Amino acid sequence: MTSQHPEFAGLCIGSHFQPIYSLAHRRTIGMEALLRATQHGQDVAPIDAFGCVTPGERHLFDLAVVNEHIRHFQPLPVGPNWLFLNLDATSMTRPGQAAALVEKLLATGIEPQSVVLEILEHALEIDPRLIESVGILKKAGFLVAIDDFGVGHSNLDKVCELAPEFVKFDRHLLRSASTQPRIRNLLNRLVHLMHDTGALVIQEGVETETDVLLALESGCDLIQGFYVARPASQPDQDDIITPRIDARWDELMVRDLLKRKITRRQLELARQSFVQTAISLIQNTPFDEAAKPLLSMPDAIRCFLLDSEGRQIGRNLDSLHGKKVSGKAKFAPLGDTTGAVWSRRAYFQHAIDQPGSLYMSEPYLSMTDTRSCVTLSMAIEINEAMHVLCADILTPHIPR
Repeated sequence: MTSQHPEFAGLCIGSHFQPIYSLAHRRTIGMEALLRATQHGQDVAPIDAFGCVTPGERHLFDLAVVNEHIRHFQPLPVGPNWLFLNLDATSMTRPGQAAALVEKLLATGIEPQSVVLEILEHALEIDPRLIESVGILKKAGFLVAIDDFGVGHSNLDKVCELAPEFVKFDRHLLRSASTQPRIRNLLNRLVHLMHDTGALVIQEGVETETDVLLALESGCDLIQGFYVARPASQPDQDDIITPRIDARWDELMVRDLLKRKITRRQLELARQSFVQTAISLIQNTPFDEAAKPLLSMPDAIRCFLLDSEGRQIGRNLDSLHGKKVSGKAKFAPLGDTTGAVWSRRAYFQHAIDQPGSLYMSEPYLSMTDTRSCVTLSMAIEINEAMHVLCADILTPHIPR
């Protein structure tokens, strides 16, 4: 269904909708409205449709598109879902234009809290006046999403200033995460960072089974993309979407079960080594000799000893396996950790709070050689003083 607008170069404009799906709720919670246009019977790409109108007409054209989207959205057989609307940043640079948009939206009868207005992240950098316009929209009760986050320079200060309800991660971030472990880890951190700002995260561009698994692992809240559903005037319903996503949930649960089994196996192996080393230290065996059971563990990197305040006693003892570390010389200035203070590290805090219990940290980046590792730790008494025995091991590889 389209409507002809002769005042805009004879364009006929209509709407398609793409579901936005909540991973936790297992259902569609929103629809993004996407412009579909024709001119003289020929399809026109959305970006070209906006190019067909003069700069002076852009704002009025944007209002007409918004009106069409709402008109087509209201009859859809959906529950209390959000309608996500893309805004043309060039038509929102003055407060009067934002006020006109508010008036147009309210005139349709749609509730402000059911509309999410999407603003491209890079547009905020190009024209700071947009921030004032967005403030007018939020004051009227409309929700805001920053779109295409992660393209080029990410403006964390703008995210904090605008306090959007949603941040949409660009598809290229997901593409990079699928091939680069460091980007995959960064994706997880970015999700947590956005959560700290008070925003829910939408991952765009979910097109494959791998993409769904990455989205699930990252902890993002909502997903959108061809794997979920393609844009259509009558998009797929949850009876079609949910079985596809559930299958990926099951796959991830199997992987997590394998990870827990590997972790338990490591802890079981480590426990015996820790007990042997701890007994030797309590009996005043020199650290170099006492640490041999720990340094003989598979994938062991190093072993070190902390005092009760988290300060390292002496140097690191390296693995007995003699594995060569690529690029170790680059980080030579960080190699000597004698006297370093690790009191803020979780492996120290957990060990000192529960003496005698073996703790395994979450994976993190080692400062010594920038490898991903986990640290095993246990608090023990040596000469009637509390110490924390630590061993770094390579982060276990979980088959993907």
